[in-house]
Amino acid sequence: MPGKFLFVLLFSFLFNILQAQVTISGQVLNASGNAPVSKASVYINNSTIGTATAEDGTYTLTGVNPGVYEIIVSHVGFEVVAYKVEVKSAALRLTFKLEPKVKQMRDILVVTPSQREKWMIVLKENFLGQTIAADKSKILNEDDIFFEKGQKKHVIKAFSEVPLIIENKELGYRVHFELQEFFYDAEQGRTLFYGFSRYEEMGDPDSEPSKKFRRNREKTYRGSTLHFYHSLLSDALAKEGFTTYITRPSDTTQNSKPNTFVNGNTVTVSAKTPQLAFAVSRNDILFKDSNDTTSFYLRWSGTLQVRYKYDPYYKESLKRKFFVAGDMPQGFQSGIVMIEAPAYLDPNGVLLNPLAVQFSGFWSYEKLANMLPINYRPEKN
Repeated sequence: MPGKFLFVLLFSFLFNILQAQVTISGQVLNASGNAPVSKASVYINNSTIGTATAEDGTYTLTGVNPGVYEIIVSHVGFEVVAYKVEVKSAALRLTFKLEPKVKQMRDILVVTPSQREKWMIVLKENFLGQTIAADKSKILNEDDIFFEKGQKKHVIKAFSEVPLIIENKELGYRVHFELQEFFYDAEQGRTLFYGFSRYEEMGDPDSEPSKKFRRNREKTYRGSTLHFYHSLLSDALAKEGFTTYITRPSDTTQNSKPNTFVNGNTVTVSAKTPQLAFAVSRNDILFKDSNDTTSFYLRWSGTLQVRYKYDPYYKESLKRKFFVAGDMPQGFQSGIVMIEAPAYLDPNGVLLNPLAVQFSGFWSYEKLANMLPINYRPEKN
């Protein structure tokens, strides 16, 4: 009897999950003449949910949970379509019309093989990162990356007209990334990249390598920006190990102290440029978007300092890579500067305008190789 009861509970649980998931289907057409476009990529941005259109241009996306998403439709020779949609409980049918791509006059640089090799090293360090996952990731079609002239000699700019294919052998993902823009300023040490990504699972889900991939994803998630945004949205910062405070330059240099106490922790600041530290809560930095009830926005003045009390699993490898001597404090600290306020955050924990913020500290090492799809959730033991 208990076994039967348990079966009924499990069946009911699975039924509710399947019932909650939504299907998105439709057709992709050429805007010039409405002819079907086959083999077009249709996917939810930054997720594992995606497909290619059939000969008649039709597509179906399954297993979509309710939420707000960005659907990307792309095909070589056409302009990329990015369509924001709110998924509720009913199935959706969406037709997309692709406009032929207008040839842009981009100032592509022709460089020597040795110069290209040097720039590729810089690009990969700032695009893939410098972590364990980055070391185990490879761009399979590097030749599709083009460099273009920057306004200054110390600036490197790059783009690609076809999706880059990155194999991540640490997390078990094959990532298709449509690189719209890469920018690196060597003088300021500032970097950014922008594009659309689709994730594919590598290997048999029941194989031993896939089990290792899942363990690595769990370790990568803990302390990541995605983990932070999920914790922020669910009002579980302290429970998940995060502490937040704001630092701002002091208005006066008199009687300044190099250390300030926040929530019982000592925060070290520069004595040369005095800083003030203020403890902040979720309600001080996260606000409901009145124009879009499904989204939130972030806003603050100064630098949002985020402290995580546990050590990320790749912290030791970074220490060895950068020859850091001695013991390091437990956990890590990162800063977030608001470049363009506000920064909009969707219910999945994804910034809708990712270039609105800039990271410093530990999160500055979190590049594409350490990013997880938005539909990733840690497994519950």
